[in-house]
Amino acid sequence: MSMMLARRAAVAVALLAAGSIASAASAADAPAAPPAINVMVVDTARVLHESKAGKAIESQLRQRYTSYQQSISKQEADLASAQQELQKQKAILAQDAFAEKVKEFETRYGEARQKAQESQRELVQGENEAKGKVLVAMRQILEEMARERHANLVLDRTVVMIFDAHFEVTDDVIKRLDEKMPTLTVSFHAPEQAAPSPGKPAAKKPAPKKN
Repeated sequence: MSMMLARRAAVAVALLAAGSIASAASAADAPAAPPAINVMVVDTARVLHESKAGKAIESQLRQRYTSYQQSISKQEADLASAQQELQKQKAILAQDAFAEKVKEFETRYGEARQKAQESQRELVQGENEAKGKVLVAMRQILEEMARERHANLVLDRTVVMIFDAHFEVTDDVIKRLDEKMPTLTVSFHAPEQAAPSPGKPAAKKPAPKKN
């Protein structure tokens, strides 16, 4: 009887050992648990609006827009005056001469409209380039802060409905950005002309008329 009990005990020990080995193998094969989430939340709109660089951008855009508006208003007034004068000349000019005057007016109108469109594109392009520089600097700051705080997830305020204020880092980002980029000059330049289609030569400027 004692021999039978001993055999049963040995079998039980063997089964327990096998189970332990299998459990250890399964644990080794299982993927590592993901790290705990450590979040930072930043309000990008606030950074662009309240930082020194963001305020410099807005100030320059307002000045440029005011200048464009004044120029456009003057062009509109000149065109309105030219149109009124053209109407007066309709009754006294020959048909061919009047048609030439109309053509000249339409050319002036088209040029003014094109200039206004180019001015608008200059504003948009200058704003996008300047704010892009701010966003690049902000990203670098966030990467530094993430390393300092051991954060592994950075979210923009616009995608978060409710969160603990402990995760908000916007004020710190603005402070560091002001130190890193205390001002910024917006570059306003004419938009790049579209490249000609393959196989199509670029348009040549008309040669000046000979006297």
